[in-house]
Amino acid sequence: MKTVLDQQVCLILDRINKKMQELGHPSLDVLTPEESRYFYKEARKFFIGIAIHDVFVKQEVIQCTGYDLPIRIYTPKGEGPFPVLLYFHGGGWVFGDLDSCDQICRYISKHAECLVLSVGYRLSPENKYPAAIEDAISSLSWTFNHISSLNGRLDRVCVGGESSGGNIATACALKWKEINNLPIHSQLLITPVTNHACDTPSFQADYSYNLTKEKMVWFWSHYLKNEEEGFDQYASPLRAESLIGMPKTLLITAELDPLRDEGKLYAKRLQEQLIEVDYVNYPGLVHSFINMIGEAETAKRAVDDIVERFRELIECEGE
Repeated sequence: MKTVLDQQVCLILDRINKKMQELGHPSLDVLTPEESRYFYKEARKFFIGIAIHDVFVKQEVIQCTGYDLPIRIYTPKGEGPFPVLLYFHGGGWVFGDLDSCDQICRYISKHAECLVLSVGYRLSPENKYPAAIEDAISSLSWTFNHISSLNGRLDRVCVGGESSGGNIATACALKWKEINNLPIHSQLLITPVTNHACDTPSFQADYSYNLTKEKMVWFWSHYLKNEEEGFDQYASPLRAESLIGMPKTLLITAELDPLRDEGKLYAKRLQEQLIEVDYVNYPGLVHSFINMIGEAETAKRAVDDIVERFRELIECEGE
């Protein structure tokens, strides 16, 4: 049975597409990364958000060798100590920033009752693979080292992100288990990129909602220094020889998203290697649906479900 695009989501996409046409948005493959960032920021203005109160927000900087790594810390009401989610924004590794994921970070912090540390990792192509993953490792090390001052729980440090941010998060978890004995409790992967190939049936279905195969190929071309890097397990975690020791996983896909099948395959691979996985696919939704909660009821219900599942994951007793 063919899945029908949610009508409220359809109206949002139509409005954004109309505005992009008015701005003269050409095909992505003729844009420079800097030009693409302009159109991305303009498109984001047409997502209607929701007010989220009772979350304290603080800016911080992690000092790395030769550069500063900005982070934004979201703290819910309560005494703590709180579980901690290290979050990486989407944007195809090329665009996005701390502001582009501000709403979802506030939402998760408030409703899952956890600290959220949003990481402003270095973007491509100015800083190609594996720079973003190096920033993820640096921010995770910083989090563990500052867990007491953050009022966080050492036994509940998690990683997560959307799309390319989900790719960075799970690559970070994959690398971390090889270099450090401090365990990551769980990972929250929302419509993650897991493979460079772009050859699954959901890519071949030619969905034209928000993300397309052509756009994904463009993102990869700016992220990697060469095609061979696409076979690296940290670029394409689905290709990893072993996922043993990975953290418990909540993995989300959207039915009308080209990334759906590689997300599903990644969930299956994790399960095959005895990792606890909660996999959910939401019908009628598209890539980036988490940004549509201010207007689309189906997207709002999905995000509420995701946050509740994550809250239950990090609350589980007896560990």
